[in-house]
Amino acid sequence: MGYYVEKINTMKLRPFEIVLIAAFVGLGLFALVFLSAFQNSQKDTGPTIGVVTIWGTLDARPIEALLDELATADDAYVDVSYRQVDENQFTSELTNALADGRGPDVILVSHEKLIELRRRISPISYESFPIRDVRSLYVDGAEIFALSDGLYAYPIAVDPLMLYWNRDLLTSNNFLEAPKTWESLVTNYVPSLTVRDFNRSLERSAVAMGEYENINNAFGIISALLIQSGSRLVEEADGTYEIYLNETRQGGNPLVTTTDFYTRFSRPNNTLYSWNRSQALDKEQFLSEDLAMYFGFASEGLEIERLNPNLNFDIAEVPQGASATIRRTYGKFYGLSLVRNTVNPSGAAAVMSVLASADNAKRIAVEAGLVPASRSAVSAGSNDTYGRLAYRSAPIAYGWLNPARSRVDSVLTTLMRDVTEGRFTEEQATTDAIGRLELEYN
Repeated sequence: MGYYVEKINTMKLRPFEIVLIAAFVGLGLFALVFLSAFQNSQKDTGPTIGVVTIWGTLDARPIEALLDELATADDAYVDVSYRQVDENQFTSELTNALADGRGPDVILVSHEKLIELRRRISPISYESFPIRDVRSLYVDGAEIFALSDGLYAYPIAVDPLMLYWNRDLLTSNNFLEAPKTWESLVTNYVPSLTVRDFNRSLERSAVAMGEYENINNAFGIISALLIQSGSRLVEEADGTYEIYLNETRQGGNPLVTTTDFYTRFSRPNNTLYSWNRSQALDKEQFLSEDLAMYFGFASEGLEIERLNPNLNFDIAEVPQGASATIRRTYGKFYGLSLVRNTVNPSGAAAVMSVLASADNAKRIAVEAGLVPASRSAVSAGSNDTYGRLAYRSAPIAYGWLNPARSRVDSVLTTLMRDVTEGRFTEEQATTDAIGRLELEYN
């Protein structure tokens, strides 16, 4: 540049040439200023997120770490926050907060709260997110968020019900793996692993089934049995719900057969007797090695490992029927939902889209001990100690539209007690349970 300036200085320029050179210099400066302004305007017109608050029941640490990274990379996310709320308190806290005008913009909860919170959620139109895309992108069970008037959550993760087994107890009784079928469990495992004294008092249990209050995941176990039995569960159309827990498309009453099978394990006069109401919580029994097998969700693996580092245990799929041609289990599906009365719908929707992207959703799921809901992530598999088997259960996991877990728990507790205490037959007790459930959807 200095060379050209010096050259110009040594030349004798005519006035016309001087004006021409000045014009070119001016145009160059103008172009630089215009380009800079254009770039700044482009930056200023980028996506505006604003303040977005997310409430959820999943662990806050991995989600907060992800939000911090997003905010570091883009200032638009600096006012996006996440708050973890206890699952049992979530509905009441959300209701009170919305009444006071201080509720969240987005919620991250399982499908078990979907019907309970439906009127609080703004569904995603199938015009913007076609049902075909839902089926193509996510495992089958995630379709539970797709109701008649729209998609009520971007599916993020699934937590399938699994079978945890004590390796020492099983191998000491010549079992080198967990039971793969219910027939094998009742014929071989329960008689060998259950220890009773001369009064038939339980000293060690093979499996915890039959009761409700002291079985951590009784709802999940009963749901898995219903799903495996071909129950139509609950169907929704135009905002109304039809209960078909006691019906299959091939005939039969899966609720009766499930109740009969489940309660056999808590009847003292039954050969399968291995559990009763006086036992401690089944999870505690498993941790103390007084229970050989425990039905728990995939996300519980790391917690069990932490609570008893000396426990030699493993994880397996929930047993299936010996003649079953299709594998099934129960699963809890987690999704991001837009709160209906958010004051920042565009910002909230933008955050939901980012967090629900394949990579971010996978990160949230994996760090929470869950399985990603996307087909591509599940197909890629996992090398995690518990993840490898959990990933196999995710595609066969399903849930159902319950009105509210606390109220369903009450109905199922009564159902099991009516049978085990002999107040009603299985047919009478299940008919009563269906009637009580119908009232809960109104």
